[in-house]
Amino acid sequence: MSAAASAGSHARELRTARELRTALEGRAVPGRAAGEKRYLRSELDHIGVPLPAMRALARAHVRAHPRLTHDELLALVRELWREPVHESRSVALILLDHRADLLDARDTAFLEGLLRDCGTWAHVDLLAPFVAGRLLLREPRTQDAVRGWAADEAQWVRRGGVLSFLLGVRQESDWPDWFPVFCEVADPLLADDRFFVRKAIGWVLREGTKHHPRQVADWLEPRLDRVSGLTLREAVRRLEDRERRRLIAAHRA
Repeated sequence: MSAAASAGSHARELRTARELRTALEGRAVPGRAAGEKRYLRSELDHIGVPLPAMRALARAHVRAHPRLTHDELLALVRELWREPVHESRSVALILLDHRADLLDARDTAFLEGLLRDCGTWAHVDLLAPFVAGRLLLREPRTQDAVRGWAADEAQWVRRGGVLSFLLGVRQESDWPDWFPVFCEVADPLLADDRFFVRKAIGWVLREGTKHHPRQVADWLEPRLDRVSGLTLREAVRRLEDRERRRLIAAHRA
């Protein structure tokens, strides 16, 4: 791309980002911003737009730009992410979710950069399960990067690594390939005492019980002395009552 074309593309994405921010401001709910900021313990600025309204805005943008390219998508995401505004960053991640098909294995470094800059579970949970997760299923060679995220000491990067396995464990067709990998990754993380890491592990295990409750229970049982109560409660929510009570009782004992 020539310098002139590059400058023109940047100006276009800058203009688009400004238009999206203006549209967000028009969807703000009076009084919502302060409460949401407190709830998320967020250091970002909030303007008070509900998530469904942000999703609708991103969906409309994608429909209006069916020929969006990989480079245009990443440039727009960078521009929306640049300002420390919760809703602007949320829309950036929702756009990535809608057009995750444009990403390839080279984009793991870009996704990791976003994870490292996330200051809230709300953004990790928009990015990891369905953006990084879809990329992982489509490009299994990204597994090394995702494993690295899960092993990282930074809380939000680690949560992102764990949740990137959610689709692979949830979907029955992908289970045989990805449940063993997730278990290998998750086992050493059981010692992590942070709430959001423990809950993420339990969430992925719970998704696995949709189709393979016995296998999840069998993985948990010999680890009950290392599994936190939070992880266990999340993991066994969908098990039959008798099995759920048995595992919880054994954990308490």
